[in-house]
Amino acid sequence: MADFVLRVGSRSVQGKRSNNEDRCVVDLGNRLFLVADGMGGQERGELASGLAADIIPKVVSDRLAAAFPVEKAVTDAFDRANAAILDAGRDQPEGRRMGTTAVCALHQNGKVYVAGLGDSRAYLIRGDQVDLLTVDHSVANALVLCGALTKEEAKTSPYNHVLHKFLGCANMHEGAEVSPFVPEAGDRLLLASDGLTNHVEDEDLVEGSKRYADPQEWADTLISAALERGSRDNVTCIVVYFDPD
Repeated sequence: MADFVLRVGSRSVQGKRSNNEDRCVVDLGNRLFLVADGMGGQERGELASGLAADIIPKVVSDRLAAAFPVEKAVTDAFDRANAAILDAGRDQPEGRRMGTTAVCALHQNGKVYVAGLGDSRAYLIRGDQVDLLTVDHSVANALVLCGALTKEEAKTSPYNHVLHKFLGCANMHEGAEVSPFVPEAGDRLLLASDGLTNHVEDEDLVEGSKRYADPQEWADTLISAALERGSRDNVTCIVVYFDPD
């Protein structure tokens, strides 16, 4: 089983917003990485993403220490975070309930386990190939998947940023799905909020993954590119380089 040295770069910026509702976690001890993008406005979004950033790594660590299967550790962590955010938001008006997206990657037992809720994304860049590892849980993307909209129509749909699954969702019948992949030397993994992914293309990811030997320099460059291209949101990313041991 191949082992790797993981090198990581990360950054989160406020951008054009009045505050930063994004959170990111880099836990090299457990090889866990998380990006969360809070919703609900001001302190509500910050609280939701903060709960996700606190709870998910802790529950994953506890479950792994208790020898739970990796997939179960991750789904339990997402379930616990969802319940905590729902509980914290019960005093909010119906139209102002708080929530957060979350995308998580966990490197264990020779595999990387990826899970996400909402529209924060995980990408695997391997050579000239870019693979989106997560599904956007937006209403517009659901309409694409059922054939009611094309991908081009979805980009300008008013439902593009309306989420039907996220942490803090009271009517979520299915939790996070965990998708594993086997990493290879030279792989680049990107986790990011939509403040970044809405403003970069696959070509940017291929070119940048080859140009920047330093993952922090690439993370900084991705953030700057999103802001220069008009992102008005908080912008957050984590990049993980899988180098041969």
